[in-house]
Amino acid sequence: MIQTSTRPVIAGIDGSPDSLRAAHLAAEEARRRQAPLRLVHVLSSPFRDVVTVARQPDLPTALRGGAADALHSLAAELSAVTGDGAGEVTWWVAEGGPVNVLRDMSAEAQLLVLGSRGVGGVAGLTLGSTASGVVAHSSCPVVVLPDDLSVTVSDRRSVVVGVEGSRGDDVVLAFAVEEAAALSTDLVAVHVWRESGLDPAYLSVGPLLDWEGVRDDEQRVLAEALAGWREKQPDLHVREVVLRDKTARGLLAAALTAQLLVVGHRPRSKVATLTSTIHGVLHRSACPVAVVPLAAQREG
Repeated sequence: MIQTSTRPVIAGIDGSPDSLRAAHLAAEEARRRQAPLRLVHVLSSPFRDVVTVARQPDLPTALRGGAADALHSLAAELSAVTGDGAGEVTWWVAEGGPVNVLRDMSAEAQLLVLGSRGVGGVAGLTLGSTASGVVAHSSCPVVVLPDDLSVTVSDRRSVVVGVEGSRGDDVVLAFAVEEAAALSTDLVAVHVWRESGLDPAYLSVGPLLDWEGVRDDEQRVLAEALAGWREKQPDLHVREVVLRDKTARGLLAAALTAQLLVVGHRPRSKVATLTSTIHGVLHRSACPVAVVPLAAQREG
């Protein structure tokens, strides 16, 4: 079972179908974690625009009232999902930029759940700016739901986790192992490698390189990362996958029929931005993606 905490699970709500699905997934997570569930709707530009408010003076009040009514009804509906064992379901209508508000709230949350696109998003085209911004700056893990029309899978199974072979692996694996155990499914640990990650001295020998030896080394990296976790969770079935491919493409292929894909996000600089791998996974994943924040790498 996932360890319980008094910190809330937060769902970002904007009235879009994606955000409503996110709310239901957040309720399931809150139930499993026996944690409070908080529904948050952030009102931004319409009521902050002086010209708009001057022309429609009742608009800010109407927007707040409409959002409050919707959240009140949704909270009542989700209380049946969380059950008596979880904390209470609360809601809040906030004002400001959605990314900034949710980023600040992530400091006190154990999990954020969002839809990939908000109101007005175009199916199959791009990751919403709110989702990408929150993932880049969040202090807690963020689960982003994909477009539910992109892929249909009759029976999703497994939690897939990306393992880099770096110091951040334990943080990512801890989240993935707990999710797999809570969902009563297996864990598929995926390590993706490419020739570009090898020492140029090795690449210069071209066809003479012992590629089987390289593959064995990469398999060893994955096995060593998983060694302690097999002891901690002896009942969890763990499968190992080593792929020679681009990282995002390899993870997406492994997670095509999964329940959840877990990846770590380490900002490459003081300005938190999404790496190409994280952006690619979020943009094209067929299953929910959990992005676990890691400590930023030092420059220089």
